[in-house]
Amino acid sequence: MGEIRVPKLNNNDSEYTLLEWLAADGARVWRNDPLVTLETSKAVEELVSEQDGVLTQLVGAGASCAPGQLIARIGPKPTLPDAEEPVPAVEGGPIITAPARALLDELGLDPALVAGLEVKVVRRADVERLAAAPPKSGQAHTLSNHQRAVARTVTLSHQTIPAGYTAIKVDVTPAQKTARALTRRLRKLIGLPDLLVAAVARLHADFPMFFAELIDDRTARIPDQPRVGVTIDMGAGLYVPVIRDRLAVPDIADRLAEFRGLAQHGGFTEAHLTGGNIVVTLHHDADIIMAIPIIFPGQTCAIALTSPQPDGERMAAAIGLAYDHRLINGRDVVLFLQALKETLETAPEGL
Repeated sequence: MGEIRVPKLNNNDSEYTLLEWLAADGARVWRNDPLVTLETSKAVEELVSEQDGVLTQLVGAGASCAPGQLIARIGPKPTLPDAEEPVPAVEGGPIITAPARALLDELGLDPALVAGLEVKVVRRADVERLAAAPPKSGQAHTLSNHQRAVARTVTLSHQTIPAGYTAIKVDVTPAQKTARALTRRLRKLIGLPDLLVAAVARLHADFPMFFAELIDDRTARIPDQPRVGVTIDMGAGLYVPVIRDRLAVPDIADRLAEFRGLAQHGGFTEAHLTGGNIVVTLHHDADIIMAIPIIFPGQTCAIALTSPQPDGERMAAAIGLAYDHRLINGRDVVLFLQALKETLETAPEGL
């Protein structure tokens, strides 16, 4: 008899929410089959079976569960007939799990809508993405689990962090020129965000407090390496995956391209989204001239990059810094932004 226990997914949460069972109670499962999804404060994690057998659920969907808790067993004998296993919504369409079908019924959505999804198995999270489409006038709109997690983070940030904000204008013409040269030489797309992430990581040694974590009113923990979170929003929700350590610009470009692909299909795991110690928020719309990012609880700073604007014969972008005033004062902020400005305005290829 195999046991399915909740793993320790991060250090911030003492309990998680069991979102849905991906295999029915009593269903036959095989090794590496997805069994259940758990929601943490940052992401949705999927647990898989470690052996063949029949699933016996011990905890229901929607329940809270703690690390180490037993939530299911996998035994040798089936307890449900094949007819009770998930079935396609339409002939030739994807399989719909029982929790996903229940949510379709709850929201009054036509099961045939899932036929257009590029998945083989429709899970509750897929139905939530369908439901997240802009509502019609006068129609109630249910927030997705992911959006509710974002809301909790934003609320906690505003309640607990006394934030300051300063912005600086940067001539990004040299950085854009460097990005184009790297794109031609490396035959991969390099952009201003890639150079900015590299420049931020480069400042870790000279400005360690900007990457610090406040422990109590007298102590801050200084990290040994920069770990830069970057906002990614491809229309399916806002994510902040983390680029660890100081990487070369081409490696950062590869990592951000990977993140964009994961964002489109909801493929992020807790490992992608935890461990950051500073955040870069990207605001690509050409008409945005300023953005004030939130500071993630447990971090000290968040940096916002707006889209470059014509400024005479050059292109200029505003780079803003939101900072925890308990750890950093205005003069240090000016020095940090000036160092960032200098790096981007010289923009050597070896950033």
